[in-house]
Amino acid sequence: MTRTAQCFCGSASISVSGEPRMHAISHSTDSKRRTGSAFGISVYFLRSDVTETKGETLVYAVQRKGDDQESHFCKTCGTTLFWYTAARPHLIGIAGGCFPDGCLGELTMSANHAQKLAWVGLPDSWKTTG
Repeated sequence: MTRTAQCFCGSASISVSGEPRMHAISHSTDSKRRTGSAFGISVYFLRSDVTETKGETLVYAVQRKGDDQESHFCKTCGTTLFWYTAARPHLIGIAGGCFPDGCLGELTMSANHAQKLAWVGLPDSWKTTG
């Protein structure tokens, strides 16, 4: 199955095959800042699952001990579309909200759960990390 995520204006996209290796809500400060919201939806695929990228993206790189990150965002509208991290070198993270509704299935994980805002409610069945 091939899935395509695209930015807000539609000028940049990324297509992937295969199944997500991780599909989670992230409560990290970085995810909150990336989305301007209470959390971010992050979907990780193998880098080798990327079948196509279209449009022009700009890169914002952050260097941290052990977890350098490179985020690609649309040159036109600024939507963060995908990213790479040193902590997961074999994976590519893609913003879950950039995929069409329903193509990924239900989330099952809450990452960086200790940083979750108190008013955010999640299913008890979800796995939690951090």
